[in-house]
Amino acid sequence: MAILENDLLAAIASGTGCGLVILDEDGLVEYWSPQLEEVSGLAADQILGQAWSGLVLPCGFAETDSCDPDFAQAATILPGITFYPVAPSSFQPARRVGVLRLTSQFTEDGEDLPFATENAVGIPSQRALLELLQRQLAYQSRYKTPFSLLFLRMKNFRTFVEVLGAENWEITNRAVYDQLSAFVRMADSVGLYDGATFWMVLTNSDIDGTQVVADKVKRLASSMKVEAIDVFLSVAVGAVTACEGEKSEDLVKRCLLETEKAAKLSSGLSVQS
Repeated sequence: MAILENDLLAAIASGTGCGLVILDEDGLVEYWSPQLEEVSGLAADQILGQAWSGLVLPCGFAETDSCDPDFAQAATILPGITFYPVAPSSFQPARRVGVLRLTSQFTEDGEDLPFATENAVGIPSQRALLELLQRQLAYQSRYKTPFSLLFLRMKNFRTFVEVLGAENWEITNRAVYDQLSAFVRMADSVGLYDGATFWMVLTNSDIDGTQVVADKVKRLASSMKVEAIDVFLSVAVGAVTACEGEKSEDLVKRCLLETEKAAKLSSGLSVQS
């Protein structure tokens, strides 16, 4: 990047109270703002040119004290960055801009962003889920339309990361996302909650319909095989139907509890109204 462009980005980050990171078309870090240096403990010269997947996934998937010490502090910071796609043009390749909100002047409630938030690999993110749930809960209150939240957790993800590496795990996640997107109805939504858990929002779905979908999703995911190590995915599926007046954060917590419960059951499935 040109020096002038770096100065401009630094001014934007400072003026908005946000930390900024830019990834190039290959997922390599192209820009790392001073704000991110401060909160993560990682200097720009440690980050620039590095693969984003190599920064985020190993620390996210392992105990913090087993990570590179330089990245231990960053392990709790980096997952909070929300990525937005920048379409390619005849002058510039495709990029992704990551934003970490550092000040309280930007509140989650009341924001109406004109685009879907994504993570670094182009899949709707945890923040995209929270924004979607806020809208769905508002629709439920106004029109009395039921909907459900479902989590799909890959229980043996650590095996894949340890054997294949973080970058290949991202490829696996993308493949699972594509399969789930093809499976659900057009009105439903799919995204990635964390490195090993997908979310699905099932519109106009009561407890009976949710049970059917959850069972099919579990069977679909369990049949997926990673050819590189000849191992099938081991999954747990938890699902809950939304209660009128419920907060999005509470709905997510309920579904996470069901997913944890499912992981302990032989069926690997737990659905609650």
